[in-house]
Amino acid sequence: MRIAVVLAAVAALLGAALTPTWVVRHAEVRAPVLTAGIELVYRVEGVSRIHKLQSDLAIGPGILRAEIDLVDGTITGELELPPSYGYFIVFGFVPNTARTDLIPVGKVTGTIRDGHVKANAKLLINLSEVAVNEQPLDVGQACRTVEPASIDLEGPFLLEKMPMRGVYTIPPFGGCQGREGLDPLLTGLISGPGNTIDLTLTLLPTIP
Repeated sequence: MRIAVVLAAVAALLGAALTPTWVVRHAEVRAPVLTAGIELVYRVEGVSRIHKLQSDLAIGPGILRAEIDLVDGTITGELELPPSYGYFIVFGFVPNTARTDLIPVGKVTGTIRDGHVKANAKLLINLSEVAVNEQPLDVGQACRTVEPASIDLEGPFLLEKMPMRGVYTIPPFGGCQGREGLDPLLTGLISGPGNTIDLTLTLLPTIP
């Protein structure tokens, strides 16, 4: 959906509500009421720089199904992201690989003000298929952050393609037991502030 289509729809609604008729049955004229808004679907892809590891984690391509309220400028959305597979070096020389699942908790929420969008997403970070120097490391079945990472994003509101950026903190890890208690190790290696994320949201055609 193009912005011109949205504006035309709003203009048509206003025009239809205000066009005079031949017979006036009521003296009271009420302003048109705009409810809810438009539903859009975006492809989401980008990269997150993990500060402690000095490594990049590819994100997406995923999907954001967003509803934009034309009246109050709010955004709510459902985010879906595929697993990410990362390669990083620990202690300066030990290669590691892992599958990272970013699991949305609740809805993405945000606002649009003066052509600028701010949004927040809460994501649990789940680790699995960890290997150290190509040797599997048993982290158990529930190795994840003890709480969701709260990620604040912002950027210019460009309907068809929006670049968004944020800085966030990775919470401590819990449940990384396997054959050994790995919570302190993974928390020490990964958790902490200063992680950056850069995303691009590209508008997808909607199916009528």
